[in-house]
Amino acid sequence: MEEIGFGEAISGFEKYEPKPVELLREFSYRNGNTTWKANVLFCPNCSKIREKDTQNGGYKDKWVVGKEEYHFTLTYETDDNGELFASCSKCSFDIRSHIPEYDTYVSIILTDDDDDGPPLPLELFHETVYQQGFFIMPSKEHQRIRDIGTNEYGRILPATDIDGVRYVITWSDFISKMRSFPSLSVVGIPKTYFKSL
Repeated sequence: MEEIGFGEAISGFEKYEPKPVELLREFSYRNGNTTWKANVLFCPNCSKIREKDTQNGGYKDKWVVGKEEYHFTLTYETDDNGELFASCSKCSFDIRSHIPEYDTYVSIILTDDDDDGPPLPLELFHETVYQQGFFIMPSKEHQRIRDIGTNEYGRILPATDIDGVRYVITWSDFISKMRSFPSLSVVGIPKTYFKSL
């Protein structure tokens, strides 16, 4: 059996030259704008594809990213334990490191300036089930969270746990996107307004 080296490919017992990997692909939005998405790993520290999320806090992906904003500068190295890892040949960033710009924040930042503040406190609501695209909870539970949020001037982040996943919703969506079912004594909120943590 033949040995396969770096950059080689085999099908059955025949070696062949693989197609070169396209680093980027163009993606078009319905409004006519286009952006570029990566097909391979890139340095998240050197690449400039994230921006501050002024509405929800933290960072988010840019809607339009140019080719030049990606830096495909990763190389593989071995650490002291003999483990293989990727790092950037340009900035020496260890890909295993924490990158705050890639954290997901769903809370609203309550500061008057542009600095990131602390996330809002979570307020868990209970007895929730997911059915037909809605998170459904007892009316009394929805009212309990409304009372807490009103007392805190809306500075909470309602959340629930379903099947081991935590979902959160902004306060304004929690009180405005609900649909009451009085005959069943429940309230439903479409899942589309929730984000998973």
